[in-house]
Amino acid sequence: MSSCIFGKPRTPLEIRGRSLPDDAEAQGELVVFGDDLGNAAFVSHQWLSKQHPDPDFKQMRILQNALKRILNGSGSVSLDFITESVVQTARPLPMQELQMKTLYFWYDYFSCPQLERQIDKTTSLHQANAIASIPAYIARCKFFFALCPVLDCPFEGKVLTAATWSRRGWCRLERAARELSPSSTWILIQSETSIETVGTVLSFPSGSVGEGDFGIAEDRQKLASVMRKILMQKLNHCLRVGDLPGFRRHFNLQTVYLRGLDIEPLTGLLPRTEGGDDAVAEFLHQNGLRRVGVVDGAGWSPLHYAALAGNIEALDLAVFFKHHEATELLLAARAHLEGGFSPAVLAAASSDSREGIRLLCAAGARPLARNLLGVSPLQCAAGLASTSALEELLVQGRPDSLDLSRALFDATWFRGGSAELVQRLIELGADVDFQVNLARDYTLLGRLLFVVKSLRYQIGRKTVLTTLAYHLQGSTPLMQAIRSAQFEAAAALIAAGARLDLCNCRHWTAADFARCQSIPRFLQLGLEGDPSECRRVFSLALSDGYVEVPF
Repeated sequence: MSSCIFGKPRTPLEIRGRSLPDDAEAQGELVVFGDDLGNAAFVSHQWLSKQHPDPDFKQMRILQNALKRILNGSGSVSLDFITESVVQTARPLPMQELQMKTLYFWYDYFSCPQLERQIDKTTSLHQANAIASIPAYIARCKFFFALCPVLDCPFEGKVLTAATWSRRGWCRLERAARELSPSSTWILIQSETSIETVGTVLSFPSGSVGEGDFGIAEDRQKLASVMRKILMQKLNHCLRVGDLPGFRRHFNLQTVYLRGLDIEPLTGLLPRTEGGDDAVAEFLHQNGLRRVGVVDGAGWSPLHYAALAGNIEALDLAVFFKHHEATELLLAARAHLEGGFSPAVLAAASSDSREGIRLLCAAGARPLARNLLGVSPLQCAAGLASTSALEELLVQGRPDSLDLSRALFDATWFRGGSAELVQRLIELGADVDFQVNLARDYTLLGRLLFVVKSLRYQIGRKTVLTTLAYHLQGSTPLMQAIRSAQFEAAAALIAAGARLDLCNCRHWTAADFARCQSIPRFLQLGLEGDPSECRRVFSLALSDGYVEVPF
């Protein structure tokens, strides 16, 4: 049985704000963990200051209370609404799975001795080993928690949110290690009450590790070999279990996973064929494919896998993964700009590809074309916090106030609720008190989807998606910001003068949504009619930063 070192099992209330000493194992503070002891959970988080991850214990208290709800609750941790919408095989996580065995927690400050002395060659080696071990710890953990509450840190001059977590290079590595492991789902904790199971990369926009934010530039390259090893382990796992479509997908996405890192991708796991100079034949060989025109068990052709790798391929994939040369080749070959569920420009907006939007629009794409549900690229860019794409769409198209207001709403109901984006859309003319009108804002197919999900809520199937659908008609950006635990956006909206008395179709105000949430004090004061603290947090968030974790 494989084993590794974890902190002694403790209840959430027994966790204290100190790091473990170097001789913690000798003192009995650390144990050799094995599956016979229980289950392990990895906690990915941000540091609130350079010296300590949580000086005032604010972040840990949210983790404690969230765990209390899970460990003492019944039912399941709901899927986020994107996973529920697009992954038909996904299932919510039963809370019983977290309750049935003792839980061990891996939390860097407690589980890794912190370097408090001058770094020499020996400590540098320890640091390198610690970095290389992160994927191993994540692989040994049955559960992965991303602890991403909204916390204002006035002395550090920043506001921490799920968005800042997603931009941080170290957190991207931890997330990549989880999503490329056999157990790819993870749990997002945004507040004591906002807890969701994330089951697809589409649910939480991020980016490659190498393109993440690093306070120390040299740290970026330290992760190159680690990321390459994570990929190798994933490819080997796919081959062991016979998942050839999965192998092909990840093998050809190497250029995306390793983007921004100075390291070469794997050229192939199989010996080169005779006449290996034939690029097409070699591509088919390394992907275990026989002919160009044949699809595999996942319904994908060699052209699709070539697009993932940035060769040439289906236009949506090439645009989404920012393979601009492949996009130009496909456009020159007259690839369809629209068709199917969504126009190609919407894929570019989803991945924040400003250049992709330029190329598509130059080829004749409509920048404001909508998908079959009635969602525009502008809404998609706002909802996914794709700020560069949003700015390019503003250049290419002429959105009216309704388009901008819809974009503001989508920013607050999904992942785009930053102070900067809210401010930008309001400055452009978005209505801070916009209310959704299903008949006006969605196609017939979109309305049918929400009607079905609303009915499921009424018969007791309460999930993130069904709750959203039930309350959607008449909802405002402020209501959605509170429902989705995007409290930074809620502060920005209150600071901008959002009305507190508006009601949705269920006669709920923003304050009613807050009663179903654990909200920070600044937002509680704002909902009670005192916007001063919301204005302070809004101003602080506009100069947002982040802190690197020292090893």
